[in-house]
Amino acid sequence: MSAEVLSFSPDDKVSDIVAALRRDGAAIVRDVVTPEVMDSLSEKFNSELEEQEPGGGAFYGGKTRMAGCPFARGPEFSEHLLLNPLLLDITDAILLPKVPMGPSAAAKARKSTGEADRFNVDRTQVTFPVRDPIRGPNCHHYRMCGAGIIQVCGGGGEQPLHREMDIYQPYIPHDPTQPDPVLSIGFAGTDFTVENGATRVVPGSHLWPAERIAEKDEEAQAVMPKGSVILWMGRALHGLAPNRTDEPRTGVFFLFSVDWLREGVNSYLTVPPELSLI
Repeated sequence: MSAEVLSFSPDDKVSDIVAALRRDGAAIVRDVVTPEVMDSLSEKFNSELEEQEPGGGAFYGGKTRMAGCPFARGPEFSEHLLLNPLLLDITDAILLPKVPMGPSAAAKARKSTGEADRFNVDRTQVTFPVRDPIRGPNCHHYRMCGAGIIQVCGGGGEQPLHREMDIYQPYIPHDPTQPDPVLSIGFAGTDFTVENGATRVVPGSHLWPAERIAEKDEEAQAVMPKGSVILWMGRALHGLAPNRTDEPRTGVFFLFSVDWLREGVNSYLTVPPELSLI
């Protein structure tokens, strides 16, 4: 593997991260949450994973453990991961909703209306420059369309490269000229290294024809410390890598999709009402 995924810090400009995502189909943001926060979240699912015998079938490499929706395990998962302000700003810029969710959009609304409280702003009236070179808005709003915890244990194989948008074929044609309707976000629950199977992505593949097959030297791995994030577009090729160590590698993943796509997981059923934030 000789390709590379660009890595940013949380202090870098959102516009730079978004530009990398649009150009390469993937980007890393280091240290989005502290290792201590990630460890505290991991304590809520580690025992469940440890009780499982690694499996998952050929598609997942045969040596994985999985747990369901992390956001059903406590409000701190939403507070630290799902509603992270930086990630919402990035998602606003990629999915182009008419009703944006990030703090940058709220600040623009406050400035234009004179309101001091972001939750008193009529967010349906927010206007902002179109940030996509093709079109926008791409939806009215976006929502979480799937989430889970995946632990890759030693001794497994590679997951086949695939695209998140594959599940919508043939109803939504593969068309790289259109805005991407899905953005995937993966938090490193442990350090992601080449040796322990950091997630593989193929930079630029979101712009390829559907039939093009990636060569090995076109793949990159999301090497990053615990608490960091890998983001990839719904049309980008990606897959789990094999873990060559004795220690498992854990990731917490969720996807945002435009409102006109059916969710892969119905979060209204997986998250108890008492944990709902909206």
